[in-house]
Parts: sequence; C-alpha cells; structure tokens
Amino acid sequence: MLLFIRIFLVLYGIIALATGFLGISARFDPATAPATDNNHRFVAAIWASMSIAFFYVAWNPSEVALFRFLMLALFIGGLVRIYGLRFYPASPFLIFGILLELIPTTIMLWMHTKLLNEGTL
Repeated sequence: MLLFIRIFLVLYGIIALATGFLGISARFDPATAPATDNNHRFVAAIWASMSIAFFYVAWNPSEVALFRFLMLALFIGGLVRIYGLRFYPASPFLIFGILLELIPTTIMLWMHTKLLNEGTL
C-alpha cells in the first residue's frame, strides 16, 4: 500500500511541476491583459511549489496533515472541474484529469488512514 501511495505522490509531484513550469514559461500574449498574465504565472508558481510538497510527503508519509491537505486539495480540484463541465464540452483529456484527481486520492486517503491505524507508517 505504501508503495502505491508513494508512486502516486511522485506522479502528482511531476504533474504539478510540469503544470507550473508550462505556466511560468508561457509566452506573453499581447492580447491578454498584463494583470491576467501575472495571475496565471502566480498560479503556475503555486503549482510548481506544490510539487515540493508532493515529493516531501512521498519520502515522509508520516506527515499526516500535509498528506491530507494535498489529497483534499486534489479532490476539491476534481469536483470543481466537474462543476466547470457545465460551461464547455468534456474532452477525453479532461475526463482523464478529473478521474486522476478523484479516484486515486480517495484510495490513497483510505490506504493512508489504514496504515496509520495499523501503526505501520
């Protein structure tokens, strides 16, 4: 179970780092307001910094509060993406992203809680 948790934490860390890097390094579009571009880059930096938290918890799974925060943040993100589907059509990529945020996080939270209760973390 712990190996599954660690693999997915590293995977989420890589995804967060890639998302952040792509947002930070994106070219400025002159048609976009500078404040909007600035906001996108700020959110991208948050994504990049979240990767540090995913990698840290992957190697220190006993950090219960940080682990639960990350799982809850991903789960809420998936729910918000589902809500957003009201405004645009769902593509297979979006559905995959939503499922990646909802299903493994729930399983990992259950596994982590089980390992904590067993005293094996």
